[in-house]
Amino acid sequence: MASFSTAPGERQRVTLPDGSVVELNTRTRLSVRFEPGLRAVTLADGEAMFEVAHANERPFVVDAGSGTVTVTGTRFDVRRDGAEVAVAVESGSVGVQGRSAAPSAAHLSAGLGTRIAGDGRVAPAAAVDLGAAMAWREGKLLFKDQPLSLVAAEVSRYRRSPVRISDAGTGALRLSSVFRADDTDALLAALPRFLPVGVRTLADGSTEIFSR
Repeated sequence: MASFSTAPGERQRVTLPDGSVVELNTRTRLSVRFEPGLRAVTLADGEAMFEVAHANERPFVVDAGSGTVTVTGTRFDVRRDGAEVAVAVESGSVGVQGRSAAPSAAHLSAGLGTRIAGDGRVAPAAAVDLGAAMAWREGKLLFKDQPLSLVAAEVSRYRRSPVRISDAGTGALRLSSVFRADDTDALLAALPRFLPVGVRTLADGSTEIFSR
């Protein structure tokens, strides 16, 4: 058994006893428990990329609260935001099982992803933009026509103090760009060059984006 965690803005790469490799993104907490017939991982929060060593007799199961992801050998990403979970597969295949009242599951192969809702329902498999989903592994934040409200939430994951949006209209503005995940100050300083907004630091240390 072992536990791993990352601080805001930190990433970590861990090699497990079976040869599997786990990359932890910012603000991630997970624990690992290996037994003779099972390799179990609990993702309590955050995001991790798994490169699982093949072993038919020992399934690798990631418990993400509202659902589980089961594989014998593959590369996939799991992100947990509260009760909601997103899964994307880079290679191989995985089975996703939700913890809902009615049976809910999806089978994902390379290039496909799904989301598990807070109530445990699993969405149908769909194509995902792997470049965007896994840009964090290269230390990048990649936004493609994303609302500023989502950008602020994502940037907050990499900072000790949150980024807030002043109002719904500001949050609806859209951004397409790529930034360094380890320099979110530069991202915030650049926003007024892309959008009609200003950025200010509030008394509690948080950052607010407002329309100009």
